[in-house]
Amino acid sequence: MDKITLNAPAKINLYLKITGKRPDGYHDLRTIFQSVSLFDEVSIEKKSGGLTVECDNPEIPGGKDNLAFKAASLVFLAGGASYSACIKIKKKIPVLAGLGGGSGNAAAVINGLDTLFEMRLSDSVKKDIGVKCGADVPFMLKGGTALGEGIGEKLKYLKPVKGVYFVLVNPGVKKPSTKEIYRNFRMELTNNGSWDNNITEYLAKGSITGDDISSILYNDLESVTKKFIPAVSEIKQSLLSLGSLGAMMTGSGPTVFGVYCSEPAAKSAEEVLRRKYSWVCVAESYC
Repeated sequence: MDKITLNAPAKINLYLKITGKRPDGYHDLRTIFQSVSLFDEVSIEKKSGGLTVECDNPEIPGGKDNLAFKAASLVFLAGGASYSACIKIKKKIPVLAGLGGGSGNAAAVINGLDTLFEMRLSDSVKKDIGVKCGADVPFMLKGGTALGEGIGEKLKYLKPVKGVYFVLVNPGVKKPSTKEIYRNFRMELTNNGSWDNNITEYLAKGSITGDDISSILYNDLESVTKKFIPAVSEIKQSLLSLGSLGAMMTGSGPTVFGVYCSEPAAKSAEEVLRRKYSWVCVAESYC
């Protein structure tokens, strides 16, 4: 095999609570990751002459400035031999949107190179590489539904959520960097209400169903991001008025998702929202 092509799914955070600040500048958190059926395409081909990375989105740098390049370099180092490859990324996931596009690309590169070159890296080695690339990458290596703790790298996989539809809406406004969003977060403002009790209950049984999702939606970072981008609040209200069972910003934003129990209901909301927002997408829970 000389070439491999993988779909790299996006993720949303059904729950995201900041639990503390670390000496290294990162924040500890507790989050529920959920993969969704929105994909970038990552193709990897064996070649001579070293490592190259290309992307079809002009907003994203190629070469050494792309996270996929870092991921590939670390995989080659772990493999202990001299390898060469050409990596090409076709983007469908919006950039800097809270959907984990860059992390998903890095995870696909780690898995793809391991398969293509028959390295047989252990899960722990791939996870270690992932952590060096970004906090979300370890989850993206496998995807599905999982509790993430620490900076997101300590994972407990849950029974996959199936048959739930999400309407994803990006306001098309450039947000501050994720670092700046975290820098503006104030621990004293975090909520300690019923969400924590719900999360504990669902984790104890090892699963979260579609019916459960609306009762756990929570994101500490939403209050920060919406100060910079008021459209986050507007989109939430629009989704709720269009029959969403619940709506929440994912990650550090600014993408907002609404939860629907059927595809027709989600498609109907998508049609209305497309009249106002340039990027709207319906995606299903994915495992």
